[in-house]
Amino acid sequence: MTLIQQIKHILEDKQLTQRELAQQAGINAGALSAYLKGNYAGDNESIEKALRGWLDTQDKKVKVFVEAPQFIEIPTARKVFGVLDMARILPTMVTVFGASGVGKTKAAQAYKAQNKNVWMITASPSRATLSTILYELALELGINDAPRRKDRLSRQITKKLTGTRGLVIIDESDHLPYDALEEIRIIQEETEVGFALIGNDKVYTRIQGGVNPQHDYARLWSRVGNHCGVKASTKGDIKAIAEAWGLDVDDKDLMTVLYEIGSKAGGLRALTQYLRLAGMTAKGQGTVITLDLILTAQAQMTGGTR
Repeated sequence: MTLIQQIKHILEDKQLTQRELAQQAGINAGALSAYLKGNYAGDNESIEKALRGWLDTQDKKVKVFVEAPQFIEIPTARKVFGVLDMARILPTMVTVFGASGVGKTKAAQAYKAQNKNVWMITASPSRATLSTILYELALELGINDAPRRKDRLSRQITKKLTGTRGLVIIDESDHLPYDALEEIRIIQEETEVGFALIGNDKVYTRIQGGVNPQHDYARLWSRVGNHCGVKASTKGDIKAIAEAWGLDVDDKDLMTVLYEIGSKAGGLRALTQYLRLAGMTAKGQGTVITLDLILTAQAQMTGGTR
């Protein structure tokens, strides 16, 4: 099969679009199109070198790399689902807060994928002001010609959300200042859609100051329908991950190590990384993932020795 035939076969299988393939291979989309038609007047050798390099990378992914299961419905995820359902159905505002690496964001992403009229944005140090977070929300809602003025942004967002009975999820919302949170509160009340603020403990502790009637956050605190704290991963979470990876959950030594890894701060994230590396080694050896491979992967990724 010629190189052109290989590329056309991949495109015909709709594994990705021609534009996506060109972007991943680092070549111009128009040049790729002309090359596949056999009438590219430029440097064909350069195009072919880039495409062969891309094919080699895809082959390595299949032979060597192991992808984690896309989403595992761990008990913590079901807990987050319940709170998001509450925010959407009532509708109200909720917070989902706690330690990092325990599955809050993954659960929110899965909830969005499984439900209509759910929008999710992420705050950050560069996207935390009132105007920038409103702009992010406008883009997520499909307002592609979103204005930059805060008042016009707020009006367009309100108009777009009204009547949807949907849910807006804001991840890393601990970055948001008071004025942004207040604007979100007002939009939530005017549109009667749910809002979920996800982040670390600051999301809760900052708003908690509102129990004092004189506190700036008092109006916001009184309108939050539920606070869902996720302090650490549970044994049920870790067991569900082990089962999804096909591990022997009856192996007490194995599960003791997994519980130890998963119970630490950022534990589920770290555990997944160790399992991916152990899985790559197992795949190369033609074996299954073992406790020894997991411990070796942990040592490699933490700079330790084994």
